[in-house]
Amino acid sequence: MIDVHSHILWPKWLEVARAAGALPAAQHTVPGVPPARWSLESHLAAMDEHGIKASVLSWPRATDFLKGDAARSMARALNEQLAEIVSRHPRRFGALAALPLDDMDAAILEMAYALDVLGLDGVSCSTNIDGVYLGDASFDDWFAEMNRRHATLFIHPAAPKAVKEVSSGLNASILEFMFDETRMVTNLVLSGAKKRFPNIRMICTHAGGTVPFLASRVSILEPIFGAGPGRTVLNCEEVIEGLSSFYFDLTASTSAASLDAILHLVPASKLLVGYDYPMMPSTTIAPAIEQLRRYQGLQEQDLQMIFRENAIRLFPRLAH
Repeated sequence: MIDVHSHILWPKWLEVARAAGALPAAQHTVPGVPPARWSLESHLAAMDEHGIKASVLSWPRATDFLKGDAARSMARALNEQLAEIVSRHPRRFGALAALPLDDMDAAILEMAYALDVLGLDGVSCSTNIDGVYLGDASFDDWFAEMNRRHATLFIHPAAPKAVKEVSSGLNASILEFMFDETRMVTNLVLSGAKKRFPNIRMICTHAGGTVPFLASRVSILEPIFGAGPGRTVLNCEEVIEGLSSFYFDLTASTSAASLDAILHLVPASKLLVGYDYPMMPSTTIAPAIEQLRRYQGLQEQDLQMIFRENAIRLFPRLAH
């Protein structure tokens, strides 16, 4: 198995985030729930316990709360830490770069360093950057460079700016992350950005949030109500084509209902496994694997694609 959705909770990043009051949702104190903890040794142990040959490490939100020099310095330090881990364990880990996305010029420069000098396997980001969703024209220069490189982009949900007003007090990871993933995917398609930058291999996490369930509704209603101010209206077929052009990981989305929905949108060749360790505890890995293996709609060749072969296509270095 190759796990494309696993995280590094680097102590240096935690110190900076704690000082800024920007710890991730799973790190905030919840009565009776221990905060997520990470070490390289514990990660390798969890992988070995569950038969995971390689994990692709990322921390997409690394600079979301930082700007300017602070964002650039954090991205560089984290990327060099990721490269050091991969150099020590090249057969066990891949890594996706964090970028200072408050500044597109700086983001493009850091991406070049991460991919060309450090040799990382792709890049990562959040669904929205300070409330601006991927697909917005402000990201076009960065997207054009990723498109030129045929880069792999791993997109992780973030909380929307109005999370306090809409969450009813629930942890954002329960519902709001899924809705933010849906907003981002829909915006990429309806803005035309997904079609204009077709060479970027985009991985949407958590099975695309609610996209598989809502794809048909979006394709029916967008031609009637429009794609947004100043945007070209797409027909039903174009909407579905856009929504089905992503890769999706199945993190926390391996129930029969989830798999039924997503397999109506994309074939098994566009699906990947991810376990969100350590933000989700290692005790959730075995049940997810078992759900996939029990699901009647997947043949053994489909499982091989989902567990391994699709990831190798995106991250060919991990073929070793």
